[in-house]
Amino acid sequence: RGGAVGEAEATLFGAPLVVLIDRGTASAAELFAAALHDNGRGVLVGEHTFGKGLIQRVFPMPNGGALKLTVGEYMRPTLAPIEPGVGLEPDLPCLDTPRGAAEPVDACVDMAVSVVRGRAPKAVRPLARLPLLRTVRPLAE
Repeated sequence: RGGAVGEAEATLFGAPLVVLIDRGTASAAELFAAALHDNGRGVLVGEHTFGKGLIQRVFPMPNGGALKLTVGEYMRPTLAPIEPGVGLEPDLPCLDTPRGAAEPVDACVDMAVSVVRGRAPKAVRPLARLPLLRTVRPLAE
């Protein structure tokens, strides 16, 4: 877009980024996490994601019912699909259930904070930068 990058923008785009994921992370959130990860921009902390990289369309039927049909599949920047039911694998696996106000400590949030502060556990692997691709692969031609 031309021009010099502002100080705030340079700080934002140069800052460490951690994405907390779990089995409830699906669809657009899953694709966003995959794009950050595959482009070497973010570290995934948490559980495997849901695994919904499919594009589905609902077709109303004359009898009042409906037909849900898978019409496409989203692809990651690496051109790998998000496997249905498998999802994304976190760089740092972590399982914690927030226990409410009585015990506000969450091990996954603590791990994410450690990564941001540069004290990442050894399990974080360096990620290669890949070009950001906006790819949707149709299931049938």
